[in-house]
Amino acid sequence: MKTLVQEAKIFSARKHSHQTRKHDTAPYTAHLDGVVAILTRHGVTHPIILAAAYLHDTVEKTDTSVGEIIDLFGTDVARLVYWLTDDDRGNRKVRKLMSAWRLSRAPWEVKLIKLADLIDNTQYIVEHDAGSAPAYILEKKQTMWMMADEEGERIMRLPLFREAMRNAAPGVSDAEHRVG
Repeated sequence: MKTLVQEAKIFSARKHSHQTRKHDTAPYTAHLDGVVAILTRHGVTHPIILAAAYLHDTVEKTDTSVGEIIDLFGTDVARLVYWLTDDDRGNRKVRKLMSAWRLSRAPWEVKLIKLADLIDNTQYIVEHDAGSAPAYILEKKQTMWMMADEEGERIMRLPLFREAMRNAAPGVSDAEHRVG
């Protein structure tokens, strides 16, 4: 019998099967595997969180609905996916600000997934699209600082948060990031 995490990985692989990462020919699922690997490296092993990490982009980037996630994976997983799904209305500046507002107030588990997502995406963008990396990084730093404003020291001491901030500004110390 397959576990919840295995089912989520299989489902997301099927839904993203024809997608590649934006700047190379790597399958999109490499990003999802990367997010889950970052979470597990940081000791996050709860099946609901890992399943949601595999599914975090399915509503945004495929024909999947939140209702389908509820039906197949339950409300606990779907709730996390819902919090991680960006609204596609408005210009980029408005969308990214709304995303940062939402994520700063999201459940803790969502913040963990988002931080792992930011780490994986930042490393990818810096490597494959250095020209757009500064604008991307500014948007992501805004999200992380809004998370820090809501969570305070709890998140700022988290190794996952520290790694995400280091990836957002290579060569800048934690102290320069206000991380205590």
